[in-house]
Amino acid sequence: MSHISALYQQLISQHPPAIEQTLWLTLPQANYRLFSNSRSLLGTLKDYFVGLASWEKPTEISIASTDIYLWHTPDAAQLIAATPWVDWLREAGKSGRKDAVYSLQNTDGSVRLLHKVKTGMLFVQPSSNNIGDPLMAFGPAKQHPNQMINFILTQYLNQHLRQDWLLGHAAGLQINGKGLAIAGLSGGGKSTLMLHLLENGEHFVSNDRLLFNQVDGQMQMRGIPKQPRINPGTIVHNPRLHSLMSEQERHNFLAMPSEELRALELKYDAPVDQLFWSNCYQGEAKLDYLVILNWQAQTDKATSLKQTNLQESPHLIPALMKSPGPFYCDAGGHFLENGIIPNAASYQQRLSDIPVLELNGKVDFDAAKKLIVDTIQSGD
Repeated sequence: MSHISALYQQLISQHPPAIEQTLWLTLPQANYRLFSNSRSLLGTLKDYFVGLASWEKPTEISIASTDIYLWHTPDAAQLIAATPWVDWLREAGKSGRKDAVYSLQNTDGSVRLLHKVKTGMLFVQPSSNNIGDPLMAFGPAKQHPNQMINFILTQYLNQHLRQDWLLGHAAGLQINGKGLAIAGLSGGGKSTLMLHLLENGEHFVSNDRLLFNQVDGQMQMRGIPKQPRINPGTIVHNPRLHSLMSEQERHNFLAMPSEELRALELKYDAPVDQLFWSNCYQGEAKLDYLVILNWQAQTDKATSLKQTNLQESPHLIPALMKSPGPFYCDAGGHFLENGIIPNAASYQQRLSDIPVLELNGKVDFDAAKKLIVDTIQSGD
């Protein structure tokens, strides 16, 4: 056994004792049982997954639950220091170290270790055919609940991808009975536009990730249940969101130049069921339209809408494409290789029948909202 394997086995076998209470998370066609040594961490997760999480075991479970262990502990420091990590290549346009990976081969199968460079978290991701090694997180977990949320929801994402769902980099909502997926380059405003449309909509489906598949002859979109994470510029100009920051913070942000405010790397969680209405969140909906933001911040051209599709406009496909990331392992037990990008042809083929509403010209959320709503209503 190698030194790293020995440190790994020591870490997972000598983890902290879990508290007696566990948290159950119930999602469409999936159940997760969350263990931890921190009651406050589980409480934070329960508050985040409002309406989906419970201290009580669901009375009716038709699908086997997946156990996930979230340890608030410094015990992984020795393994992290000894491991020859390989940096995970980031997407185009993003810089700086974020994730580093290392693969282990055990008697039960392969394991991918993932180190979050900035926070010091260590995640244990067994391969899909490894039933012996646990899903575990080690590190300052209480300080980084969003990374625990991402780790949990990655398992949900992986399950769907292994069932041939297609991953899209898009926000989703239902408005006027129609399901919209909104895509654009990072920072293009898809979350902001989604929240504008939601004022006249019925349901929020997803903020940043959508899964697409044919279900009973209709294209369905299923959301990854993360609350919208929005930047200060979105909050200061939307009265419904003002409660997410203090008046002083809002005053300070409004005093910043618009370019600087737009580029600010700061995110706020926006709990839609509290900010909008009690049943705002909905896990899935029929997909009726793709909205793709192809607009520009620096232009005087009026905001316009063009109706097209991905067969006619393949240049729009990259806005939708999203890699599942380093945690992904296919049904055959093979982890995603570093640097692999999604296949554009899959998006073009599988979403070819979905109308695309392409937004061009300048960034204007009010104008975009009117153009989209008018188009949807005229198409009824």
